[in-house]
Amino acid sequence: MYLFASQGPVDEFAHDPARTRELVHETADRLGPNGAADAVAEVAYEYGRYPEAAAAHMRACLLAVESAGFRTFIPAARTAVTR
Repeated sequence: MYLFASQGPVDEFAHDPARTRELVHETADRLGPNGAADAVAEVAYEYGRYPEAAAAHMRACLLAVESAGFRTFIPAARTAVTR
């Protein structure tokens, strides 16, 4: 969603994984601590306003993020501590 919210044109990131990563990080920094919620709001707004264009833009964003090789960190499960 951060790439979609970046408003970067598809031509700018579609074939450049480094630019995709830059746009995602720049947008996350710009949106701040509530970034995920703000990004969701921007996506919803664009889908409501331009549904035909938003769907194609989201597909391009998803393909670009997949190609950029982002890794998701999932912390290990914690064990309960009893006293």
